[in-house]
Amino acid sequence: MKNKFLFFCYGFLLASIWGVCFLDSTMADKVTAAMGLAFTFLSAYFLQRQYGFSLSKVDKCIVALFPLIFLIGLYNSLIDFGYFRFKMYNFSAIFQTVFYLQIINPGLIAFITLVLGLTWLKDLRNPANVFVFSFITLFYSYLFMYEWKLRWHDGKRINFDTEAQASNSVIKTNDQELNHNINLANFAFINATLDTVSLLDNADKYILLETWAETCAPCRKAMLEMPSFYQSVADKLSVFYVYENRKASVRDNFEQIFSFKEIKDTSRIVIDIEQELYHALGMQGYPYFLLFDAKGNLILHIQGYGNKDNIAARIAVHLK
Repeated sequence: MKNKFLFFCYGFLLASIWGVCFLDSTMADKVTAAMGLAFTFLSAYFLQRQYGFSLSKVDKCIVALFPLIFLIGLYNSLIDFGYFRFKMYNFSAIFQTVFYLQIINPGLIAFITLVLGLTWLKDLRNPANVFVFSFITLFYSYLFMYEWKLRWHDGKRINFDTEAQASNSVIKTNDQELNHNINLANFAFINATLDTVSLLDNADKYILLETWAETCAPCRKAMLEMPSFYQSVADKLSVFYVYENRKASVRDNFEQIFSFKEIKDTSRIVIDIEQELYHALGMQGYPYFLLFDAKGNLILHIQGYGNKDNIAARIAVHLK
């Protein structure tokens, strides 16, 4: 009975470690993800080694009980946040649900790692087991943790909108929703040379800010389709791609942001480094298209991207 109680406490400790490594806003990064997965497997290995690799099925269930409850709670949170409620289940919605919420879900990965540790991957003297464990830990933590953080941990429900939903957002947005107290002169951004700059340098042109994040599918579609329109009105309009992310540590990842290949002219990338503009306008998710006149007054505020012609027409109306 004493051993059963120890196993029960171990499962509780394991779930607590996951909470710190995967869900705490100040620690959810690649290093702590690797720590969480490493602790999961190694502790299971040493636990079984201590007991001569003879844990019964009941013992293993007791060890996994709290982590399983943790995983169920994680999915309940996702459901409450609306991540599984799409208006239209097209390919994009299905892909995002399966990939971002399942394949690279750190709680699910950690639980699978625990199950492997309690069953198959027992002996670290076996090179094959060492390889499988190292692959799970490093490949997930260093290739997928950043993506998952942006999409779910640091994101908003709107980041999972399908293109159809994004189009609806555009249709619903209108000029009456403008915050007329917003002036671009009151905001500063970081450019590719890491200087703090104002975007009102060219006083004879309108200024369009297109917000984005690398995991935003509508943003990428806009980056592909909108430049032809921007080029056609280049004599009247200056365009800047404003990077937004709730996590300061992600916004400080300058090398990755300023080398984003899907933006052809990376010199037009700037970062809302303190997210002052983002919060001033109460933005949620991306993309937003913000049009300012030559004096910096906000004259058009569009949320979402669904159709190039719709966005271009609304912008063109204001270009005199």
